[in-house]
Amino acid sequence: MNPVSDLKYFLEVSITTFISFNLLYVIWIFFIISSETASGFNGSIMYVPHAARVLTICYFGIAAIPALFAAHVFSTIVIGGAYGLNNLPLFDLFGTSFLSTICVFIALYAMAGLGFKIRTLPFYKFTKDSVYLDLRNHKHIIMVTVFSAAVHSLSLYVYNFLRAISSNPEMFIRFFVGDILGTLVTIFTLSFMLFAFFRER
Repeated sequence: MNPVSDLKYFLEVSITTFISFNLLYVIWIFFIISSETASGFNGSIMYVPHAARVLTICYFGIAAIPALFAAHVFSTIVIGGAYGLNNLPLFDLFGTSFLSTICVFIALYAMAGLGFKIRTLPFYKFTKDSVYLDLRNHKHIIMVTVFSAAVHSLSLYVYNFLRAISSNPEMFIRFFVGDILGTLVTIFTLSFMLFAFFRER
C-alpha cells in the first residue's frame, strides 16, 4: 500500500463526491423544489441528490462517506437554508445527515445478506454462491436504489418520530418515492447524455 496514492485517491473521491452531491442538490432546488410547497415540507417527490448517494457509495465504497456527510451538511445549511428548507437544530441536522449518508451502505449490506455482492463493500465475507452486482446494469442499480430508498425513508421517519420532529406518515412515502424517482431520472438522463455524446464522436 502506498500512502501517497491512497491519500490522492481519497482526495479525488472526496472532491468528486462533494461536488456531485451539491450539483444535484442545486439542480433539485431550481427545477424540482420550486414546484413544491416548502411549508410543512415532508420530503420531495423527486429527490435527485439521492443519485449521488447511490453512485458514489457503489463506485467508491466507504471512501465516499466523509465527503458525502460533509456535502449533506453543507448543502442543507448553505443552499437549503437560503430557500427556507433547513429548520432543524444542528444536532438533528447532523443526525439526519448521518442517516442519509449511510443509507446506501446499509442497503448494500442488506443485499449482501441476500447473496448479492459488490467489490467496494468491505468487512463482509461472501460465499461462492454470491451474485456480483454489475454497476453497468441498470437493473442492479435500480435494485440498490429501491433498497437504499427504503432504508433511508424508514430511518428518517423513525428518527423524526423519536425526536418529535414529525410523525406524519406522508414523510415516509414521499422520501421513499422521491429517492427512487429522483435517482432513476438522474441516472437515465446521464445515460442518455453520455450515449448522445459518444454517438456524436
